[in-house]
Amino acid sequence: MTVAGWLRPLFTAGVKRAPTRILLVRHGQTVTNREGRFCGHSETALTALGQKQAEALQERLRGAQIDAAYASDFSRAIDTAAIVLAGREVQLRLDPGLRELHYGEWEQEKEREVARRYPEQHRLMRNEDPAWQPPGGETIGMVRSRTADAFSRIVRAHGHQTVLVVSHGTAINCLLAELLAIPPSHTFRFLVSNCGLTEVVMRGSAAVVTRLNDTSHLAGLESPV
Repeated sequence: MTVAGWLRPLFTAGVKRAPTRILLVRHGQTVTNREGRFCGHSETALTALGQKQAEALQERLRGAQIDAAYASDFSRAIDTAAIVLAGREVQLRLDPGLRELHYGEWEQEKEREVARRYPEQHRLMRNEDPAWQPPGGETIGMVRSRTADAFSRIVRAHGHQTVLVVSHGTAINCLLAELLAIPPSHTFRFLVSNCGLTEVVMRGSAAVVTRLNDTSHLAGLESPV
């Protein structure tokens, strides 16, 4: 080993490496958000407000370091991420593990119609019962598992980097609940707004939420969903 090789650890030992940071974002408002329809694995477009929300988040993060970016493979997440990343040379990667809960036969239906046609499953949903499963769709446990797997893949691939992750409301609820070991019956005990910003920092193998559903950048816009 050269002298420089021996000296390098002496100069780098005191240098603190940046933590792994995940900037977790729900997509902007969509047409189905505005209409009050269940939309999991169906496509729906951003509204004009949704685009403005994404632009406000872009401005909020203008001075922030973003080393990598991921989104679910649905257009509302992709379009939101594209707006936030405008002007950056960061490639957007798509991960189906970040998808919203699949609502099966409930897709594109309004809640009042679901309550009429599927009263028992609707009751389970409203009671936050882990047994809730829309016909042909996913359980909360399934979404908690796959979003946590996606999160782990991202963290392993981007140690000591800051990563933008754009996903969906229920998916983010499920991911955070899983990371924080919240019981399945309490998965929905915090709000996830359109273009709300949540920050998760890795401390060793532990995920620590340092910011939760921050919507301060949306001031002056209509109330987020």
